[in-house]
Amino acid sequence: KIFGERVKATLKENNMTQKALANKLCVRASTLCEWLNDNNEPPMQIIVDIALILDVTTDYLLGLKDI
Repeated sequence: KIFGERVKATLKENNMTQKALANKLCVRASTLCEWLNDNNEPPMQIIVDIALILDVTTDYLLGLKDI
């Protein structure tokens, strides 16, 4: 649950919508929603891409470290 919660919180902090993130990642909004609701796991490269887009670490997104 940590991944989805942290991505959602970071999106809010960056004033970015889920749809905008999905577009940047070239994935469907429904696919992103599955990841953010922890119903499915994104590939590692997508996690890296999300971290780069949101300017956070992958460790933070995965709950391994706090900011």
